[in-house]
Amino acid sequence: MKPLPLLAALLWTPLSALCAADAPPVAGKPNVLFIAIDDLRTSLGCYGDNLAKSPNIDRLAQSSRLFLGAYTHQAVCGPARTAILTGRLPDNTRVWHNRNLFRDTLPDAITLPQLFKNNGYQALSFGKIFSGAETELDPPSWSAPEVLRGAGPGWKNYALPGAKAEGKGAAYEVADVADEGYPDGNLAKLAVATLEKLEQQKAPFFLAVGFFKPHLPFNAPKRYWDLYDPAVFALKDQTRVKGAPEIAYHTHRELGGYKEMPEDEHVSAEQARALRHGYYACVSYVDAQVGKVLDALQRLGLDQNTIVVLWGDHGWSLGEKDRWCKGTNFERDTRVPLMIRTPGLAKAGAPAEALIEYVDIYPTLAALSGLTPPADLDGRSMVPILQDPGAHGRDVAFSQYSRPWKATGFDSMGYTLRTATQRYTRWVEWPSRKTLIEEFYDYTSMPSTTREGAILIELENVVADPAYAEAVNRLRATMDETLSTRIKLKAEQTPATAEPKVKKKKKKSP
Repeated sequence: MKPLPLLAALLWTPLSALCAADAPPVAGKPNVLFIAIDDLRTSLGCYGDNLAKSPNIDRLAQSSRLFLGAYTHQAVCGPARTAILTGRLPDNTRVWHNRNLFRDTLPDAITLPQLFKNNGYQALSFGKIFSGAETELDPPSWSAPEVLRGAGPGWKNYALPGAKAEGKGAAYEVADVADEGYPDGNLAKLAVATLEKLEQQKAPFFLAVGFFKPHLPFNAPKRYWDLYDPAVFALKDQTRVKGAPEIAYHTHRELGGYKEMPEDEHVSAEQARALRHGYYACVSYVDAQVGKVLDALQRLGLDQNTIVVLWGDHGWSLGEKDRWCKGTNFERDTRVPLMIRTPGLAKAGAPAEALIEYVDIYPTLAALSGLTPPADLDGRSMVPILQDPGAHGRDVAFSQYSRPWKATGFDSMGYTLRTATQRYTRWVEWPSRKTLIEEFYDYTSMPSTTREGAILIELENVVADPAYAEAVNRLRATMDETLSTRIKLKAEQTPATAEPKVKKKKKKSP
């Protein structure tokens, strides 16, 4: 007898086996649908991007609190997701790289889904939540083993015959296939089937669904490419930010590792247009999959008692100012899409301009669900902002990035503070934290920055401009205070020469 495909196997699995049976149900608790989207920047209609065709996410935004001032803690998958799921800053988990594991530093940490599991919830994970590698999954967080990817047709990155099925092949692909021709279509189908099973039980659930696109490669069914005119994606400006230090730019060439892409990522005009087109096609593709899950939630009547959170792990650059991918402390990479919908949300659809950080998600969901979070979280509850979109958030949002980006250590760290109108970045020697160089940008004035549609883009580092001396000195003091009060694990305790434990990659089952 041939093994059942993943979806069929789950559909025929008894609910008691799919979900934990050892924790008693919690009466009257809200469900949580936790939707993660990989490498999604604010290229959505609800964020003012007039190019993006994202009707389903835009519809969710109309019934949610849309956060206009949300920032990730590090513009790369693993550290960003760890900060969300542990409620702890990267320096406090020692997760600065996808290969770093937070339990090597905090073995007894109670993660966000683990808190729900410990309080009687069925905590399930499909797709990319903690990370995209099996060695970075976290079994203690879930009621059942995480399903990262399924087996069989439609679960590979590439759909065209002869295309590379594993690893880095072409940077984009246009295939005339159904949504299930790629993983995210199958992931949505699996999530819908799981919701149908969860609807039959009394215990509340925490269902995490992590979509893979628009992460490279930009592979999406042809119908989503056809939504756009390729001509609108011409890249106009590839000059670097004036006065920005070399260290501000990443050296990890993610795009440069794909087939036919130049290693230095200085792509041709034709390649730039195709890549940008592909990114938006993937945004529309994943938007359609989100729509399927949200429609199922409503069809089953679960939307009346379910908190919905949709987030992108970090921003992304599409060639603007000579940058591709992520890995910097600039606005384009650190600003993120975030929306939260709660049953009976006051002033639903009204956006919030308050500054918030991703560590704030954990205490917020705990508070909304009546759960007591760990006392050592680095975040603060956003419930006041959910109650009133005009409520004040943080005075500054804190992000960082190391150089070089390696699992085994680094030489320097860039810390950055975003206020409502400005950004101050300090690059420091590691582990002494001696200042190496600084950056300062004012998002309200030229020549420092400009706006392209809904996107703020840095043009010139004005840290040495006397006109900004007072603001720079004020943020220098704020940075000193932030590093001394919010970072609990000091730099001296985490030398770059101390290699973190990196688990060996497991061989896949045949």
